[in-house]
Parts: sequence; structure tokens; C-alpha cells
Amino acid sequence: MNFELNEEQHLIGQSAREFAKEFLDPIAADLDHSGEYPRDVIERLAGYDFLGLLLPEAVGGAGAGAVAYVAAIEEISQSCAAVATILNNHTLGSLAIAEWGNDTQKSEFVPPLAKGERLATLAIYENGPASGIGPDALLVSRQGDNYVLNGTKAFVRNAGVADLYVVFATLEPAEDKKGFSVFLVDGGTPGLTVAPRLETMGLNGCPVAHVVFNNVTLPAAALLGGENNGDAIAQSLLAKASLFEAAQTIGIGKAAVKHAAEYAKQRIQFGRPIAALQAIQTLLAEVATDCHLAWLGVQRTAQLIEDGEPFATDAAIVKAFLARFGSKMLIDSCQVEGGFGYSEFMPLPRLFRDIAGTTLLDAPADFPDKIIADSIA
Repeated sequence: MNFELNEEQHLIGQSAREFAKEFLDPIAADLDHSGEYPRDVIERLAGYDFLGLLLPEAVGGAGAGAVAYVAAIEEISQSCAAVATILNNHTLGSLAIAEWGNDTQKSEFVPPLAKGERLATLAIYENGPASGIGPDALLVSRQGDNYVLNGTKAFVRNAGVADLYVVFATLEPAEDKKGFSVFLVDGGTPGLTVAPRLETMGLNGCPVAHVVFNNVTLPAAALLGGENNGDAIAQSLLAKASLFEAAQTIGIGKAAVKHAAEYAKQRIQFGRPIAALQAIQTLLAEVATDCHLAWLGVQRTAQLIEDGEPFATDAAIVKAFLARFGSKMLIDSCQVEGGFGYSEFMPLPRLFRDIAGTTLLDAPADFPDKIIADSIA
């Protein structure tokens, strides 16, 4: 497998890097403190075709492929992981339709999502032990040719700013609970209410909230992929989420080690820069090594997707690796900078908060273990 980016992939990564330096670097710190949704930046991303980067050309996307997409996410995350989170959740919601929708759904929903005219997101999680279980479970009943949704989805990213929610819900009655089903719900549908925004540790700028469904009535055409087919759709999307979040985590780690290295070159101790001290070199080398090894895994997994090969185990391995070493990258970088690195006027505290989110959200840190264990012959 060739790990060198081809010309198109390299240009997309370069474009993402230039975009990040021009539009994200100047706002990242303020966005972290204000938490305000960066609408102007997302509109600019759409103008650069990033919102449709991974979507097939046949439905209006750029068709750039998974390798180019993770390269772009890694570059964007070096500057502002919150913006990468918004983009990832939009892409996952859009991919659900592009990969599982019928021809009518693809032609109606995907082109405006690819152009950035509409924003998508996933609504998968609930507060109970599993979907369809618990006091706030989102349940669906049939009323004639329609479906009626009642309940709550928890921790929905892009909540309140998304135009389209890809919603996972359990069908009633009890005997039908063999799995869950997926519905396409417009953000303006009567009965859909976004609860007050949740304050999160990091990734500020990407709004997170519970979404409440009160007698939300949908036509049969809103069903995605058939009844009780949500498990297969969720597994596919969560595997991709693991990959995308791994690219985010690497971007954050690279940003941290670059900043720590620059600091070490300027900080003078014992008459010379601390970058010349072996202990500092060891810390920097370990972070750089972890980033490099993880990036090889990300590239391999992305290439498997492009080749149409099974990729869930590889995505899980990269996710598990970074769940264990992601925070260590930030701890080691902070060690290099000492008390200055711990100060809020430096970028490392923001990066530390953000990397906690990329290893916990969408595909939690312990999610990959079962996938990896099951793959061992």
C-alpha cells in the first residue's frame, strides 16, 4: 500500500491547511471561550466544497475519497477541532443518505447538503442503556401510512443549526423491537424541539443539545433504508466516525507538539534552549512518533474504504490506539512547556479539552474493543 498522497489528495490537504491558517487560526481561541456557532466559517467551507468533499459526484458531491477527506480533517483540526466536528457530523449525516437512501431521497436531499445549502447531523444516542430503552426513549408508532415519533435523542451535535436530522428510533409495538429504524427529519418539522444547549468541556463552537420529538409525524418517504435496518446503518457510520475522529485527534496532537517544539527552541535554561535537553527531546519524539504511527493507520483505513474493502476493524484499532495515547500527547506537550503550557493564554488547554471530545464522542473510547476482539480468529 502506497502511503504517499497523490496529487489531488495533496492539493486538497494543502487547500485545507491554507483555509485553516486564514480563517480558523484567528478565531480558534475566541471560539473556544464564546462557544458561538461559526456560521460564517461553515459557509466559507461550503464555498471551498468541503461540505461535499466525501460525497459521490453522482449526487452532487466532490467525490474526493476518504483519503483526501481525512487529510483535510487532520489539517482543519490542527487549527480548530470544533469546526472539524461540525464538518464530520454533517458528512456522516449526508453519507447516511448517499449510501442508504433510495433514488428519490438521494436526489432530493444530498445535492443541497453537498453544496452546503443545508446542514445535516446524526441523532443516534439516548440517555437509557440502549436505544428504545429508558424513560426518554425515542419510539415510533405507525398511524396509517405515517410514522409518529415521541421521545428524546441525547447529545446531538449540530443541534439547533442543522437543517436535517438523521434520526435513529425504535418501532413499537414491543414485538417489532428487533432493531431500530432511521428517519430523515427536517429541522423545522412541527413537534421537533431543541433543548437548551449543553455546556461541554471542549469542541466549543459545535452546539450540543438534546432533541425532543413530540408527536412528530413523518410520511413513509422519510424512512431511510427500510424498517429495523438501523443497526447496519449505525455500524457503518460509527466505523467512519471512528476514522474521522482519529484524524481529528492526530491533528490536535500535531498542533500540540508543534507548539511545544517552538516553545522549547525559544525557552533558555542553563545557557541553551531546552530543545537541546535529552528529556525534552524524548517527550517531543514520543508525541511525534504516536502521531506518525496513528496517521499510517488512518491512511490505511481510508484506503480500504476507497477500495471497497472491510474497514471497521482497522478503524476500531486506530480509535482504540488514540483513545489510549491521545491525552498523553497533550500531557507530554504540556510537560515541555511547564507552567506556561498550563496557562489559558497558551493553546494547550484548549487542545487538551478538544482531544478529550474526539476520543469520547460518536464512538466512545471502549466502543472499538469488542470489534477488535471479535475480529481475532
